[in-house]
Amino acid sequence: MASENKIQEYLNSLEQQKIMIETHFANMERILNDNPKLDQEKAFALLSNFNTLNIQYDQLCNDMIAFIQIFKDDDEQEIRLYKTEELIDLLEKAVNQI
Repeated sequence: MASENKIQEYLNSLEQQKIMIETHFANMERILNDNPKLDQEKAFALLSNFNTLNIQYDQLCNDMIAFIQIFKDDDEQEIRLYKTEELIDLLEKAVNQI
């Protein structure tokens, strides 16, 4: 039982990290939607931040999937992923305007 609690505690920790990154993605989308004419410095800062977070997000999700496959039943092997396509389109538009 203690082992199951530790497994769930770890999964909860991973989920919190995932939610934090998804919140950053949502904030970036809001910034890009609210400010269609960003200057070069701000656009590149957002793009750089997105690239870093996207790498972390991919790795975190892959770790979660592997962990769930090992430690959870088949019916519990599902995670929700943030759709970044719209954010990527907004970043591309901001960079192309420069």
